[in-house]
Amino acid sequence: MANQIRIGHVVRKATAALCTGAALLMVLPVAAGGEDDAVVAKLQGSKHTLLEGIQAAQKENGVPISAKIEFEDGKLWLSVYTAKLGLGKDAEQNVLMELNGVATSPKWELKAEVFADKEHLARSAMQLTAMQTTSLTLEEVLAKATAQKKGTVYSVIPAVRAGKTVFDVLVATPAGKSLRLTIDETSK
Repeated sequence: MANQIRIGHVVRKATAALCTGAALLMVLPVAAGGEDDAVVAKLQGSKHTLLEGIQAAQKENGVPISAKIEFEDGKLWLSVYTAKLGLGKDAEQNVLMELNGVATSPKWELKAEVFADKEHLARSAMQLTAMQTTSLTLEEVLAKATAQKKGTVYSVIPAVRAGKTVFDVLVATPAGKSLRLTIDETSK
């Protein structure tokens, strides 16, 4: 019992330290790079926006909990994670899934995958929890990001920092650069 209390205390302190450190790193917008540069270079070829993907996903596949356009396997993909049964159900009682398709195709043909592997379940469960603790939708975050920076939003991922939900947003600027923003309920 004493070991469990000590381990719990250590885990809480480590979690608090990580959250504090992450919050300090995201105070100001910073330039993104690496894989983000590859996406920005190919983004002009996309026939679909992140907003279109979010709206298409929520029609029949639940509440969108994250969305991004990424370059993988030589193709530009539009991917949306959803919670099929909505925000009222926790991860254990929900169906967490990804809808993706090639973003450069004239018609975005959705391929649905219900998550069964540990990595995707953990990531999507965290994103579901973050979405359950905010009043913002991904569409509203997109609008806020667009109001802050000119360009094309190509990634919106929720996270929890300093005890509140924030959204890590990537924007491709008109100058062809990738910019990282943090959006929350107080963002204009």
